Amino acid sequence: MPARGEEALLRISNFVVLIGDREYGFAEVGPLTSATDSEAADGRRDHGHRFAPVVLRRALTIGTELYEWRRAIVAGKKDRRDVTIRQLSAPGGRVVNSWRLVGAWPSRWSGPSFNAQANDVAMEELELTYDDLLWGG
Repeated sequence: MPARGEEALLRISNFVVLIGDREYGFAEVGPLTSATDSEAADGRRDHGHRFAPVVLRRALTIGTELYEWRRAIVAGKKDRRDVTIRQLSAPGGRVVNSWRLVGAWPSRWSGPSFNAQANDVAMEELELTYDDLLWGG
């Protein structure tokens, strides 16, 4: 039991991801990064604030919805969605943190690499670029 005044450590293995209103299962998500270029921080440039792309990684299924979202972007469709990452207290537990990627769109999709000598699970990755990162959003 934590001593008085100590906060419980939050684990990274319990989370859910919503793309729009739909929940998806992912094996890995991240990193969540907000950065400012040093020149912008010194006032030598007006901009320089950026959010690094976030990579969502999951086991490949027969569902193609993430790939189709990427294909729509490639075809010129403006299809931006909010993506919410919720950190849970335990499997199926309460939400302890939440981040929202505002106006996200898939800037890269990667399918599996194949190797006849391996027995790994086929994975897909979706890299998201977004306009804003809100903690608690």
